[in-house]
Amino acid sequence: MKIFEKVNGKKLDVRYEETGYHFHMTYLSESELKWEAQFEVPEGEDSVGIEKYEAYKIAEGIYNINWIEEAGLTVSQILDFNTNSVYAYLTWEEEGARGNRGSLLQKGKFDLL
Repeated sequence: MKIFEKVNGKKLDVRYEETGYHFHMTYLSESELKWEAQFEVPEGEDSVGIEKYEAYKIAEGIYNINWIEEAGLTVSQILDFNTNSVYAYLTWEEEGARGNRGSLLQKGKFDLL
């Protein structure tokens, strides 16, 4: 089963423990998703985005979802529907960082709404 078939018509409530980031995610189609920040974002940053994504089923109930946002943030996210766990690795352009890319690895939980 593809990720879109699993979540079609539902919203994911995604909460990352260490950072406090909180998002609602809606899969609009087999290639497009919408994320909505549920926290106060810094001035000048987007609080909502519609992104083209690619996904792979890793195992039963476990999916790897990847997208690149308009501003250049790259997201690689794993959703584990067996444990409601979420893991994400983010990279972005950052002068002076390794390869001029900043990064963040985070984990959390999600629920289907």
